[in-house]
Amino acid sequence: MLDQAQLLMMLQTGQEAQVRAMLEAHLKRRPADAVANKVMAMIHGAYLDDEKAASHLQRACFADPRDGEARFMLGNVLMALKRHKESLAAYKECLKLAPGDVAASDGAAKCLISLGRLEEARRLYEACIAAHPDTADTYGNYATALVHVAKAEEALAVAERGLALLPENASLLEFVAYTSNFPARVDDLYIKSIHERWGRAIAKERAHAPAVALHDDRDPDRALRVGFVSGDFAHHACALFMRPLLFNLDRAKVIPFCYSTANAGDGGDLDFRERCAFRDIADASLDDTARAVRDDRIDILIDCSGLTQGQRLRAFAPRCAPVQATWLGYPNTTGVPTIDWRLVDEFTDPPGAEAHCTERLMRIESCFLCFTTDSEAPEPVLTPATASADSTAPVVFGSFNRMTKVNGATLDAWAAVLRAVPDSRMLVKLRIMSDELLAQTRELFSSRGVEGDRITALPFTKNTQEHALAYSRMDIALDAFPYNGTTTTCEAAWMGVPVVTLAGTNHRGRVGVTLNTALGQPELIARDVDDYVRIAAGLAADRAALGRRRLGLRARMAASPLCDATGYASRFERALRAMWHDRCRADAPR
Repeated sequence: MLDQAQLLMMLQTGQEAQVRAMLEAHLKRRPADAVANKVMAMIHGAYLDDEKAASHLQRACFADPRDGEARFMLGNVLMALKRHKESLAAYKECLKLAPGDVAASDGAAKCLISLGRLEEARRLYEACIAAHPDTADTYGNYATALVHVAKAEEALAVAERGLALLPENASLLEFVAYTSNFPARVDDLYIKSIHERWGRAIAKERAHAPAVALHDDRDPDRALRVGFVSGDFAHHACALFMRPLLFNLDRAKVIPFCYSTANAGDGGDLDFRERCAFRDIADASLDDTARAVRDDRIDILIDCSGLTQGQRLRAFAPRCAPVQATWLGYPNTTGVPTIDWRLVDEFTDPPGAEAHCTERLMRIESCFLCFTTDSEAPEPVLTPATASADSTAPVVFGSFNRMTKVNGATLDAWAAVLRAVPDSRMLVKLRIMSDELLAQTRELFSSRGVEGDRITALPFTKNTQEHALAYSRMDIALDAFPYNGTTTTCEAAWMGVPVVTLAGTNHRGRVGVTLNTALGQPELIARDVDDYVRIAAGLAADRAALGRRRLGLRARMAASPLCDATGYASRFERALRAMWHDRCRADAPR
């Protein structure tokens, strides 16, 4: 009889070939053996061969109906294959064997959401919380699922319920801190305080980590060794902003190192590997990450993720570089005590913004971002509404921001715009498309006096050409607030679509200010909601001017600071040098 534990030990010690041969021979004699099929499924799963893994797991479940682990694994594989009905059935069988199991409940609820059965998913999550009220994952799983269906305010409320019972739980603190960026009801003081709590929690977690001996070479003018820590050295939005910087730094002044926290697998990291010192740390421990930074004698270590996926902020505590900073991937403070600086600009973070963050602010001249444009994107063309000054085609407003950013205040403003422009339309994108979610999206507008049939939803697509072409259906983009778009605003401008934005009170709500300022379009920055509606309606009223703007916006953007990679890299270098000089003037080593 096969011993599953022994087989797994052999796999972990690099004996995969022997295990595979053993299992293949065994399955010829006993094709329905539960253990052999389950371990063979694990091998196929490791190579992302989910079809074969599913086949073996179905045999394992048939052979041993009491094996809940096999049924859970089957549910996971079938979900990866998007066979959601079969996946749901597998999870339900698992729950019969282990009622209230947290992971199986989460899997079943996710399947229900994908099948458009959100209310059933809610009930399942609530039942799981009732069964395990002191387990952080019960709240975290539910809240994360709500974020995926653009219900950030509800997600925040669920996570806060868990945090009330588990106030020191780092995962719940992280979720609440991150999600607090989305709802309009959350004020700046709360956002800062919850990030500080999370920062203290991870500092406490890492309090006994081995100290890293930092170099103390304080030559103020030598070439700086600067590390960028990110999970987005790939075909990812953040990479569009990293390329102009990292590929244009003067190597006599700054030597860039890329610390990749994720295995890209999509080829998008190849140019970073070729043009920078590249370190794969996806599988490295926190301590190993810190040692890698020390061994590279990094002077300034820059986090590019904040609290988003792929972040490695725990490696920054205790300190592993003389100067530590955060930039680009997150619209708020990190709250981490050992991060010294945030790289921003005077528009995202005007004087007084220091009150919103735990880091010091280093303001990059002009704009804190530079964008990589898509050279293969189709040229902007006139829409039916702008084809002629007397066109009667409806004006199409739109937003390709994640609906997570769209809260009640944003919807109120969008609905006011649509009411102010009769017969206009609204175009949005939904991460998960289902009849239930589409109906709910339309209800958000119809409850605000806008007919649901004026709302069109498109699915998310990984095809960049399809995504770019979708902008040809949009006349005017409406930015989300208080969490503005960044990549979506740049993409819209490149496709000739002007973006109306509302100036907020902190960084998350002022990225639109800096982007429109860099594009030479300050007239698209609203002071308040009434101004936002007035600007949008005004653009729609002059179709000839809107058409001219559309055809000229790409050239304006190409000539703007937003696309000046060489100038931007030089400005960034000056910011790095200023931080380093501050370090060199410090009284003693950190």
